[in-house]
Order: sequence, then structure tokens, then C-alpha cells
Amino acid sequence: MENFYVSLTHLAQLIPLPVYHLLCSFTICIFCSAAFALPSPEASELSGHYLKIEENLLHSPLLRPLQINSQSNADHLSGEIYAVVEFEMTKINSIAGSSERWCEVMLLLSNCQACVVSANNRDALLVSMSSSKTADIDSTPPTEFKLIVQSIKDDYLDIVLTANEGPLSTRNINLNLRAIPLSNGRSFVHLHYAYDTQWLGRMAMQTYLQTAGRGKTGFSKTKDANGEPTPISGVRGVIERNTMRYFLGFECALSLKSLAEPERFRSMSQCWYEQVEKYPLQLHEMQRTEYLDMKSLEYGRHRNSP
Repeated sequence: MENFYVSLTHLAQLIPLPVYHLLCSFTICIFCSAAFALPSPEASELSGHYLKIEENLLHSPLLRPLQINSQSNADHLSGEIYAVVEFEMTKINSIAGSSERWCEVMLLLSNCQACVVSANNRDALLVSMSSSKTADIDSTPPTEFKLIVQSIKDDYLDIVLTANEGPLSTRNINLNLRAIPLSNGRSFVHLHYAYDTQWLGRMAMQTYLQTAGRGKTGFSKTKDANGEPTPISGVRGVIERNTMRYFLGFECALSLKSLAEPERFRSMSQCWYEQVEKYPLQLHEMQRTEYLDMKSLEYGRHRNSP
């Protein structure tokens, strides 16, 4: 800094005084802008939450620095994940801001049969979902998600995938991803997944919980009648499992970003299956070969879509 001021003094001897004053004013403005640039309130809030739960993340029982929560009421379900990932913001932004990459993440889920980016709107994803492996995707209108990029900067990411209506009369579906940078090439991410339900969806949910979903739990803990900690279950378990599936899919997309199609999705499918099988009580659905064969077929259909 001392040399900087010496250079300015020397410069004053070489140029007219008015020009020198103008250059000084311009230089001071640049330094002030850099010195007083502050993070957005949203980034500050996320940073504050990281500091609040940092110790819990270090001792997370979920095999990674991750915390998951959920809420439910009569007609609304939501789940959220806070996690530290070993990826820089530039890589996270490149995936999160891409409709095509989100389609690949969506397609990893076992109940997603197809996902294409709309030809008329590159920020719209047309997603076909069904709990039935043999369902005819042409007989059911796809759910249209819109990708909204609210902030995509080196120091703060905030994107939303939103749909007005979804399968089984679900409404106001929102998948919100936020992130801030940490030290050593890491980032802190917040994934929030929520939707509203109606009577048809609630009836279908109860049927699922009594059949295929029987015995499955979520990831967070509650207390039983004796005050002992026990895994969350029921509809909160469902929303936690789905939130985790999206998170694991996005993390696989980050890990394999540099690969080209179609090898990228094939590797993402293998990655996603390996990650969900780390939580068999919550996330196991089918055998590896069955899942990979199913996704290979669906991805082939995805690539051949107009």
C-alpha cells in the first residue's frame, strides 16, 4: 500500500493537476466499493445458520455433514436439508442454473419416468412421474416445472423449481436450492422441498403408508410415548425420503459434471443407487440391476424426445 501512494505522488508530477484529481477520485471509488461490498441479507442469514449448526454437522449420524428436518399439517408437507458439500460455488452454479441438468437429476428418481426441457421455454421442465413401473406416460399429462434463478453469484445461489400442479392433486410444488461458499473449496447448501396436498393425494398417501411404505422411516428423530428418541415416520418420513433423494441426485450431478452424455447419466445412475443404498431402511426400493436397466431405458427415451 505504501508503494501505491508513492506511485500516486510520482504521477502527480507527470500529469496536469485536474487529471490527477480525477484519477484519484476514480481509484478511491474502486477501493471503497471493494472494501464495503457486503453479502446480501439472504446470504448472511444462511451463513449465520451454518455457524449455528456447524457442530451438529460435524457429528451427524447420517454418514455426511448433513441435517434434515420436516414439517406437516393438514394440507402441507415440507422437508429441508442443510449440508456441507465438497464442491465450489462455480460448479454448483453451473448445475443449478441448468434446466437440462435438473432433468437428469429428476430422472434419477425411481418414480420419474421422463423429463424433457420444453421446446417453447428452456426454463420449463416437463416431468412424468408415477408410482407404477408399468404406467403409460403418454396417458398422463406431465408436471410442468419452471426453473427460476433468483440469484446465481459466486457468493450466493438461490434457485427454485416450481410447479402449480402435480400428480395426485398435489399443488404449489417447490424445490428451492440455496448455497454459499465455505473455505477449502467447500459450500454450504440448503435444499427445501414442499407441496400442498388435497383429499385425493392424502388418500393415496395413506394407501402407500399401509402397503409399500409400511415400515419405512425418515431420517430425523422424534420421541415415542415413553420419551425415547425414535425415527420419524408417516407423511413426514415420506417428505424426508424424497428430499434426500433429490439431494443425493444433485450431489451425484456435481461429482460427475465433467463427463459427457450419455456416459454422464449412466454414471449418475450408478452413483445415485450407491448413495441411496447407504440408507436401506429409508431408501431401498429395488435391486441394482433392475434400477439401472429401468433408467437406461428411460434415458434412451429422454434423449430421443423432440
